[in-house]
Amino acid sequence: MGKINLLVLTAVAVISLALLLFGQHFLFNNHTLRNWEARFTDIPGVAAAAVDSTPRGLTLTLKLAGDVEFRETFHQLLDLAVEAGVSPAAIILEDTRGPVLSQAFYDIHYAVEEGLATGRFQLMADTVRRALAVRGIDDYQLWVDQQFVYLEMHYGSEHLYHVFPRWDLKPLGNAV
Repeated sequence: MGKINLLVLTAVAVISLALLLFGQHFLFNNHTLRNWEARFTDIPGVAAAAVDSTPRGLTLTLKLAGDVEFRETFHQLLDLAVEAGVSPAAIILEDTRGPVLSQAFYDIHYAVEEGLATGRFQLMADTVRRALAVRGIDDYQLWVDQQFVYLEMHYGSEHLYHVFPRWDLKPLGNAV
C-alpha cells in the first residue's frame, strides 16, 4: 500500500463533514418550516400558509378563506407567528380583491393613514363608511386595537383583508 497523504485525507474528511452538516441543516430547516406551515393552516379560516426563510428572517404568506372570522383568526395568527419567530411586519395576507375592492381600498387608505397619524379614529371610521357607501360596499369591518387597525371588506366574490400597524414597523423591502 502506498503512502497516504495526510493533507489530502484531512481535506476530504473536512469537505465530507461540511457537506453532511449543510445537508442536515437544509433538510432540518425545510422540515421545520413545513411543520410551521401545517400549524398555521390548522387555524380556522386559513386556507394556505407558506413560511420562508430569508436573510432578514422568516416571512409568512397566508391565504385566508372567504368566510373567515378575520378578527379572531388574525389574533391566533399573531400568537403563533410570535412563537415561530415571524415579525408582524413579515406577515403577508393574500386575498381575492378585485377591481372594486382594490379601488375602494385605494380611495380609503388615506383616511386610515390619517387616522393612524392623528389618532382621530372616529373621523377615520366616518370617512371610510361614507366612501364605501358611495360604492355600494356595505359588507365591511374596520376596527382598532392597541397594535393595529384592521380592515375587512367583501363585495360579491371579492374579499380584502388588510392590517395597518399602529407603530413604526420597517417593511421587508427597506434597508434596516
